[in-house]
Amino acid sequence: MTQANLKDILWNGVWRQNTGIVQMLGLCPILAVSTSLVNGVSLALATIVVMAMSNSAISALRKFIPYEIRIPVFILIIAALVTVLDLSFNAWLHDLYLVLGIYVPLIVTNCIVLARVEAFAAKNGVLASLCDGVGM
Repeated sequence: MTQANLKDILWNGVWRQNTGIVQMLGLCPILAVSTSLVNGVSLALATIVVMAMSNSAISALRKFIPYEIRIPVFILIIAALVTVLDLSFNAWLHDLYLVLGIYVPLIVTNCIVLARVEAFAAKNGVLASLCDGVGM
């Protein structure tokens, strides 16, 4: 995978195929906590971290996951990563954790995360999936 391909994947995620911008999906959690810039950006960064890590993990494990159970396994991986992130917020950013409340665990139910994992990470390499996760 060349650097130009990785840049193209990242640009597609940031602008051309970004579901939050292009299709206005998945904006409800961000709008719900965006009473301040810090809250909205924090939830957006948490979602970026989860997408990047879940894309990378699923891309690395895609050959070991049977096709029949891929969706439950994808959700399990995403839920584990969100739990780690939520507990990290509680430990190190407790004030932000209190403000964001239930919205961080709701990243698991965000259809955009699962859709990108299914559409991109399950079919591409780890580095390309990481770029896609950050971009989306």
